[in-house]
Amino acid sequence: MTMTERHQSDVVTADDVVYVAPRVELTVCPRALTTFCRFEVSGRAYGTEVDGVEVEVSVAGVTRTGRVTDGTWAVHFEAGALAHRHAGVRPVTARLTDSWFNAAQCTEWVTIDEFLDGFVHVDGRHRLEGKAGPDGELVASGELALGTHEAGRELVVMLVRDDDEAVVVSTGLVEPGWRHGEWAARLPLAGVTTGTYRIRALLTDTVCASLTRLAVGRAFRLP
Repeated sequence: MTMTERHQSDVVTADDVVYVAPRVELTVCPRALTTFCRFEVSGRAYGTEVDGVEVEVSVAGVTRTGRVTDGTWAVHFEAGALAHRHAGVRPVTARLTDSWFNAAQCTEWVTIDEFLDGFVHVDGRHRLEGKAGPDGELVASGELALGTHEAGRELVVMLVRDDDEAVVVSTGLVEPGWRHGEWAARLPLAGVTTGTYRIRALLTDTVCASLTRLAVGRAFRLP
């Protein structure tokens, strides 16, 4: 058997690891959004000294931070982080500095539109077909606009007794597809008795509860 002597110079130590300069890239970056949107920017980081370092992402000058974990990172921007002054074609820049104080950055571009909120309005007049009871219907109408945040919005129309605000006696959904203009909803009157009522129109938003808008019409009497 031949024995091979291993010299100290052949032993690989931590000091012998070849340093690789940092590099950062964007893998998920929105191409278009509004000034209201909640969104995420994420990517990858490369280099021998990047794990655990902070990543800084700036969108139109608004900055949020994340941290590199196993070569990946993600930075979250809350709804409303951007304002009307940020609208336009703006840079999205990711930056990091590794533990040897060497920096890396990359940039993409995003189109930011100013957020326009929706609204809902209830007309003062409604059309009664038949009379209160199982064979009757009330056609309520009004105007609405969904604004630039269309996803997740729908209009719920309610008939409510004016002398007991807590009692919703009939509910209808406007057909999907509305963006801006007039709306109309047919409310069945089964179980509804004569009395004084109001129409409530609720423009809901499943993405953000703060975007819910309510309109209440004038009191009217069902014979």
